[in-house]
Amino acid sequence: MTVSVADYTAAYLHALGVHTCYSLSGTGSIHLDQAFSQQPGLVTICARHETAAALMATGAAKLTGELGVALVTSGPGAVNALAGLVDAYADGVPVLVVSGQVETRHMEEGVRSFGVQGFGVVHSARSMTKYSAVVERPGDIRRHLDEAVRHALEGRPGPVWLDIPLDVQAARVDPDTLEGAEQSTAEPRGAGARQTARQLMTMLRSAERPLIVAGQGVRQADAVQAFQAMVAKLRIPVVTSRLGTDLLPYDSEFCFGQGGIRGRLYPGLIMGRSDLVISLGSSLSTAFVGEDADAFDPDATVVAVDIDPSQLTKKGVRVDFPVCMDVGRLVEALQEEAAEPAAPAHEAWLAECAALKAAHPTVGEQRPDGPINSYRFVDRLEAQTGPGHVFVVDTGSAYYVTGQTLEFTASQREITSAAFLNMGAAVPMAVGAAFARPDAQVLVIVGDGAIELNIQELATISQYGLGIKVFVLNNGGYASIRESQAALVGGPELEEPETLDFSAVATAFRLPYRTLRHTGSLDADIATVLAEAGPALVEVVCDPAQQLLRPLRADGGRRAHDGASMVRADGPDDLPALTDLVRERELNHA
Repeated sequence: MTVSVADYTAAYLHALGVHTCYSLSGTGSIHLDQAFSQQPGLVTICARHETAAALMATGAAKLTGELGVALVTSGPGAVNALAGLVDAYADGVPVLVVSGQVETRHMEEGVRSFGVQGFGVVHSARSMTKYSAVVERPGDIRRHLDEAVRHALEGRPGPVWLDIPLDVQAARVDPDTLEGAEQSTAEPRGAGARQTARQLMTMLRSAERPLIVAGQGVRQADAVQAFQAMVAKLRIPVVTSRLGTDLLPYDSEFCFGQGGIRGRLYPGLIMGRSDLVISLGSSLSTAFVGEDADAFDPDATVVAVDIDPSQLTKKGVRVDFPVCMDVGRLVEALQEEAAEPAAPAHEAWLAECAALKAAHPTVGEQRPDGPINSYRFVDRLEAQTGPGHVFVVDTGSAYYVTGQTLEFTASQREITSAAFLNMGAAVPMAVGAAFARPDAQVLVIVGDGAIELNIQELATISQYGLGIKVFVLNNGGYASIRESQAALVGGPELEEPETLDFSAVATAFRLPYRTLRHTGSLDADIATVLAEAGPALVEVVCDPAQQLLRPLRADGGRRAHDGASMVRADGPDDLPALTDLVRERELNHA
């Protein structure tokens, strides 16, 4: 019995466990569109833009760790999807984009375009995928699917791309005779985990102020529980990257929040005083180590464990002991080796870190009659959430505020564009998260400027009746950009788009609408929003003059959220005065 290549592709992905595909139909993918829509057990969600379709697949994959799939048409549709796919590449997310293409007889190398809406998108996709190919012969479909899926999920996950011409989509094949890809002979990067763990334990016992930096590699290795057990045995402080913030609840005695130039106020003090840093599955990005990679003490020993060798040798990061290994294997080995605390002296170090944590809360007191402060809003929103909530956060001030405020319970999750800071990604990623976790209430936190970039997907939320609450922080435009201009070029501020009438937006997209304006009624207003079933667009009118928190540096300066550093004229020894200055300016109305 023969089937079309399009039908085979849909059936292959469904058998793999894919239940949802995010798509925008077109003539170039017409056979694929039909096949995916008719495949039992496979639901095709109609996005309003191909960039958003790729971001929906990315959001689902970020939440589950499983393969996300997007289906787009040829030419402009495929090119639009590239803009969404780069987020998956930057953050290491397993996403497959299947694109339609003109018939093979019209395809031509070396020309700008061909056929009707034909474009050699695979050449462009190769710079942002682990595997990309044109399926030129019907009999090669299984091999290409095998290779694409393996590359997406093996090692450090990442996106892949298959471009299938129209005549190949429609061609008939016999599934029983299709040849698959050769089995991978690559050895899992876990060899030597026990020996490495013993070496690290020796280093821990001789260190006075050790620190673990935890990133998303821990989750990608399916090692969250083992990591938590390991930390409990080692009893040393943990600072996280942005994609590692939900690995430990913030009320854990070992958790000291997100570090880096967009992190909480105090982790830079811990990072700068540590004498041994063990990074587990974190890229140690510029946003984490600073523009000059000076977040750690120059005399500290830095150990970095990552399955991706490129992360261990990249420009600007000093790594004394690079370990290219599956983080999960090493975490399990460390858990077994750490039968006893590494050293009694670490308890004093842990207490010192705890004192810093207690002394630098993000949210202070606020007058009940004052304008809503975005830090206060995020704090009160989280206070009314539980294990079934997923936070999806956009860039700009929403990104900074949530990273410095969200505390997470043991099972809450956050989805965001961490490495690429993709403005406008939150709403489509929330759609993917909602379909991946239909039991969860998804909470979007996005700025009034960022939401405009994919605002059309509010219609997707409305159409499918998804339980997504979109909280728009209205601070009068691009607040974080205004601060960057003031900090780096002294102004003047560039002209910004006028703020939308979000009541009219909600009406246009058939969404319930609420406005939060008053600090005094914030708890009650949030409770009302969360108690209502279905989606909602909620405008949170914030203080446009509010300042963002500037993380402290161990040398007495402070990090600007944009990456620059500002050092006090009276020198690095005046850290207490600096702390008081920051709290007086930025927290007295939080």
